[in-house]
Amino acid sequence: MEVIPNFIEDKSIQDSIKSLLFGSSFDYYYLPNTIDGDNNYFFSHILHDGKTEHYSSHFQNILIPLLGRLKFNYLLRAKVNCYPKRNENNKGNFHVDSPEPHMVGLYSVNSNNGHTLFEDGTKVESVENQMVIFDGSMKHCSVIQSDANIRVNVNINFR
Repeated sequence: MEVIPNFIEDKSIQDSIKSLLFGSSFDYYYLPNTIDGDNNYFFSHILHDGKTEHYSSHFQNILIPLLGRLKFNYLLRAKVNCYPKRNENNKGNFHVDSPEPHMVGLYSVNSNNGHTLFEDGTKVESVENQMVIFDGSMKHCSVIQSDANIRVNVNINFR
């Protein structure tokens, strides 16, 4: 696992991504749970689904600045996750994003007391402009924040 602070060095690019994702015109879509069986609803926006040639109109402005800093051969999927504030830090169910071999890049758009928890007990805090890269076979889950109105991250699955 690699945790990379200050992932986007250019503050104007970082601010542009955050402004777009926190803006009132960005389209998020409701999902009833983070993974089957939990009750942690959230909102998501697919940037690239990996199954078709579907690319979000926001692909260029959000994903290209992140992908340009990653070493990869193939993009499997990319999406934005938006978790609403809860009264306590609810933990989702442990999961892997895909059964096929892959890597995960998880970019935190804002800092908050939510985090990503791994089955082995490792905890990666949500720190603004931080990227964590890990083997996609590692079971992990989202722990929803209780301090910020929303927790936003960009989840990238790649090979």
